[in-house]
Amino acid sequence: MLNEKYAAARDFFEVLYGMYNKKDYIKTDPIRFPHELDGNTEFIAFTASCFAYGNMKAIQSFLFRYFDYAGTDPFSLNTEPDGNLYYRFQTSADVAAYSLFMKRVYEKYGSIGKLFETAGACTVDTVDRGIKLLRSYMGEMTHGMNFLAPVPGKSASKRLYMFLRWMIRSDEVDFGLWSHFDKTTLYMPSDTHILRMASNLGVIGRGESGRKAVDKVTAFFRELNPFDPAKYDFSITRLGIVTGCQYSENEKCSSCVHKTGCLFN
Repeated sequence: MLNEKYAAARDFFEVLYGMYNKKDYIKTDPIRFPHELDGNTEFIAFTASCFAYGNMKAIQSFLFRYFDYAGTDPFSLNTEPDGNLYYRFQTSADVAAYSLFMKRVYEKYGSIGKLFETAGACTVDTVDRGIKLLRSYMGEMTHGMNFLAPVPGKSASKRLYMFLRWMIRSDEVDFGLWSHFDKTTLYMPSDTHILRMASNLGVIGRGESGRKAVDKVTAFFRELNPFDPAKYDFSITRLGIVTGCQYSENEKCSSCVHKTGCLFN
């Protein structure tokens, strides 16, 4: 049984989940792409997660251009370089190499999920086996390519854990395509919203980030929901993105729909 503090947190997050974990809010997130585009859902999702760094407007602008140019079927991607198609750390050559990399993987395994299953990557603790096998099909390991699929280690691995959430959990937002992977082992993808929330609740130290912070945040959510520790990710981040919540008490709280039962005031 949860103690009073954890029970109150779970109750609040369940309210957020019921309100925000809906397709109505996907346009504020990279997950809009596998929901909205016709094509191979897993490939679209993986691509959206790989390039999900930086400003959201820039992320979405690039992804719309990428899928329009390269396509959404990994078996028939346009792999020719386009000098105007690049994104931050990825040159136009890197973007073309990424498409070729995806074609290799899908031609060999049929899906990224099957590659992970072949590698014995069935939990977050073994996910590095899948990433290492995946990376073996990348070709020349430029800085831009290396950044797209780093092996989990000291970093927060936010984009990887977000992609895993999309593929393994199943609800109105997440797809649940990978039945072989144990969702109880999922880590909470820890972006700035999740880290700010965790810091204000005392789950992590002020300004703490990186791998240790992710471990602490995930341990907290496993206390709340050991069978589905990544459940509240989308809804908590929507609270910040949609309402402007800072996960702390301020002048906006008096008119907030969540002021009753809120954890932050």
